[in-house]
Amino acid sequence: MKTTIQYLVVSVIILLTGCNGKNNNGQSSEIKQTYTCPMHPQIVQDKPGTCPICGMDLVVVNAGGDKSEVTLSESQIELANITVQRVSVQEIGNSILLNGRLRADETQTEVVSTRVPGRIDKLFIKETGIPINQGQLIYEIYSEQLLTYQNEYLLALAQSQSIDNKRYSSYLEASRKKLWLYGMTEHQIEELSKSKATNPRIQFVAPASGIITEIPVTEGQYVAEGAAIYRLEKLSKLWVEAEMYPREASLIKLGDRIIIYVNGFENQPIESKVIFLSPEYRQSSQIFVLRASLTNTDYRFVPGMQAEIVFEHSKKKALTLPADAVIREESGNHVYRITGVGKYRPQMITTGLENFNKVEITSGVEEGDSIVVTGAYLLYSEIVLKKGVNPMAGHKHDEVAVQASDAKQVPKTETPMSVDQAFIQQLNELLTPYLKIEEALVASDANSASAQTRAFNTALKDVDMGLVKGDAHVKWMEQLKNLEMATKLILSAKDIEIQRAAFSQLTNTLYSSIKTFGVQGLNAYYQFCPMAFDNKGAFWISDVKEISNPYFGEKMLRCGETKETLN
Repeated sequence: MKTTIQYLVVSVIILLTGCNGKNNNGQSSEIKQTYTCPMHPQIVQDKPGTCPICGMDLVVVNAGGDKSEVTLSESQIELANITVQRVSVQEIGNSILLNGRLRADETQTEVVSTRVPGRIDKLFIKETGIPINQGQLIYEIYSEQLLTYQNEYLLALAQSQSIDNKRYSSYLEASRKKLWLYGMTEHQIEELSKSKATNPRIQFVAPASGIITEIPVTEGQYVAEGAAIYRLEKLSKLWVEAEMYPREASLIKLGDRIIIYVNGFENQPIESKVIFLSPEYRQSSQIFVLRASLTNTDYRFVPGMQAEIVFEHSKKKALTLPADAVIREESGNHVYRITGVGKYRPQMITTGLENFNKVEITSGVEEGDSIVVTGAYLLYSEIVLKKGVNPMAGHKHDEVAVQASDAKQVPKTETPMSVDQAFIQQLNELLTPYLKIEEALVASDANSASAQTRAFNTALKDVDMGLVKGDAHVKWMEQLKNLEMATKLILSAKDIEIQRAAFSQLTNTLYSSIKTFGVQGLNAYYQFCPMAFDNKGAFWISDVKEISNPYFGEKMLRCGETKETLN
């Protein structure tokens, strides 16, 4: 009984002490500071140190503060490769991207044709793609007509030499000129004058230099006067042509500056000018043709290569940021603004004009604000993955509050848009590298996940956006940006968990694309793990029905279920 009374007394004292929220100076009691690892939030301690799992410096837990704010130490900033740029006023214009193709410059084309009828006895070059030089032997022809002209010349020569008369001299000059006009060289005519021996088989030389692109005849073939023997292209100068719709055509004029990116040489942009705009629509379509020229003295480009043409319009001075600084979501755009030493807070923005390098900021930030450029996607994943919040939750965009997404339901999709079957096939082919990324995540292999993501990017570039028109084109461009953003995050992340978060975003967009545009011979399964990301759930696409969880790997390999069959 005595022990029970003592226990009750001690309990009352403890309660009274805990309720006394002020010290003798009338100040609130100090809240105990705790530290955690941003990459492994289960690590919590009451003093600074390093994470026993990854070795990163622990950061202060922002008790009662803004959960969307990230605080990083100097070593973490360096590890995340975070760079900062101030908002500034620069010139910017809207960019329009056109798909084009290289082709030979028609003004640089030469056709080698026979000047006499006869039989092609020999072709000295029998392959296309071979460069030839002016004056080089290229074919031999048997021609009785040319034999007759040779006899006429020798007769005029004999008459001119035996009879001193200007009339016979003029006959000689006329017959000599006839041989020259019918293709014999001055050297061949001189040899004929000396030998006095006619020959019905005459070898002809190239009248110009170039690369052989066509050989429409074969040895032994009889040809008429003027028949084409070779077609030559001078590929030191090429055309690039692109198709435009009326809305785009109204924004560009002759002489406008454009930038050309040839596939395979994207890191070597070429500046050029518009030299031609078709004066009318292409037959049975609403398409104009744009043409520009580019130099190719090192012959690295060949006709048929695909290219992208970029031109800007509506240029003006405005507040701008690099395009990489902007995080794009369906709910809106935001950037990360520096609020203090090592502190980063997401800031909702609205954008205006945009090109492939810069974005106009119309609201949300002011000139001189310091904004994260590289590393913004890592900050974004840090908040979503580790803190479990949407950084823009509660902000308003276009008068609609942004809500955190619920991954536990299969998204509802509309009837697939009608698009070219070739585009659907290209879209389906993205699944092969996608599944390789999934396999790497199942194996918890971050390096392999990055390598397979680069393969996915290559396949993504092969998807021809020119195959989709109108609303379908606009929809694909939105999804393309989201796919590129997800792959960029996977490639920049060094932590497998951040890669998994980005993979979830990649999955959601790829699934949306498949449902938007339809499938062609696809046999896959849309699967779901309810426990991923602190029980928020996440989807993935698999080509086998058996569950192999990419979000937990071997820890919970069979956790999940098939929600839908894609076929």
